[in-house]
Amino acid sequence: MEHRALLAIELEVLAKKLDKFGWERDRNSHVQDRIIVDFMDALQDYPIDEVRAACKAAVIALPDKMPNEGHVRRQVQMARRAAADKYKHANPRKAEPASDPRVTAEAANAILRKAGLGGVKPKTFGALQD
Repeated sequence: MEHRALLAIELEVLAKKLDKFGWERDRNSHVQDRIIVDFMDALQDYPIDEVRAACKAAVIALPDKMPNEGHVRRQVQMARRAAADKYKHANPRKAEPASDPRVTAEAANAILRKAGLGGVKPKTFGALQD
């Protein structure tokens, strides 16, 4: 509940910054209540710090436009993608050592003995190398 209230405050801050005339006029109306609920519903799964940063980024990206929950969500996702790319760049995957998928006859016999099938001759495709 507290998180949703913090989201509503973030919307209120955006509205006060960017919508000089309409927000206060619609105070306590069903329409404004619906806008707030939609904002909270869309962003409740994101931490408040990410939402705040996304609100700032959305205002910087489009300073003359009131961001809605879609703009904020997109900014959160872009920030997460940038952080993941930065992490991947800083921590590249180590190449797997090349392994030879072929098993020698000696290794195959050892596997069969270990499995209790010591006298069984394995089927092969082609010549078996010793």
